Amino acid sequence: MTQSRIEVFRELLESQPEDAMIWYGLAGEYTKLGDWPAATEALQSVIKINPSYTAAYQMLGSALMSQGFAQEACDIWRQGIEIANQTGAWKAKQHMEGLLAANSNSASSGFCSS
Repeated sequence: MTQSRIEVFRELLESQPEDAMIWYGLAGEYTKLGDWPAATEALQSVIKINPSYTAAYQMLGSALMSQGFAQEACDIWRQGIEIANQTGAWKAKQHMEGLLAANSNSASSGFCSS
């Protein structure tokens, strides 16, 4: 089922390549499959198209972390927090702050330290 959804999102992107929602939906499908590089690419497209899309920062940081790119993930979450402050997306801000805190306190040497 996920593969067919990916095909649908890809087809939609052929006619609407600047639609951040379609890219975000595609990223969600790749995330379900654990295809972190493809999810990362789709989420980077979301942020390029709509830099205020705070949910994309959350998911991109998680995708990067899943690939072992801890510092990059933390940097993305920090950027997302800045955007959330600007847009008033307090729930997204709280979530990304929690992700930063969890990864700062992890046994993996505090990847998200300032």
